[in-house]
Amino acid sequence: MTRRRKVVLTLVGIPLAAVALLATIGSLRDSHIVTVTRSTCADRDVMWELWANVPERVEWDKGLEYINVDGPFEAGTSGTVEVEGRGPIEYRIIEVDPKNGYTDRFESLLWTHTDWHHRIELNTDGCYDVTWELEARGPLSIISLPVLESIFGEEIPIAVDEFVALAESRS
Repeated sequence: MTRRRKVVLTLVGIPLAAVALLATIGSLRDSHIVTVTRSTCADRDVMWELWANVPERVEWDKGLEYINVDGPFEAGTSGTVEVEGRGPIEYRIIEVDPKNGYTDRFESLLWTHTDWHHRIELNTDGCYDVTWELEARGPLSIISLPVLESIFGEEIPIAVDEFVALAESRS
């Protein structure tokens, strides 16, 4: 093998090996993007209704152009959302625990998805902690992590604050 060929193989092989390693790691574990928790004494039923009434989410999530759901608010149902400045994205509800939480999944990059976990949990004050947690999984999740953090790290806290404020005003 010539010296030039060894150099070319090395220059190509090392980055490919790094990408393969990142893809393997991304496929094996969830990559945490952001978690936001707020405490509130809002009525649990009111909070649940705000989540379950999918088309009305634009009232408290100002970054949404629209969001719809193609059936009942239950696991397996899909829908479409359009975030300001981006095209429509399909999602699927993968888990629903009425009045406690739900998770929806967005297929983002090649073989990669993001899960949005939403929970309402009783806290020690007798009120509730409302938590939104965003995680990514798949071969490109680690690579996309900085972009997702920069986008959602700012948007999610604002949406959670708006959600809690609306729930409190309706309770």
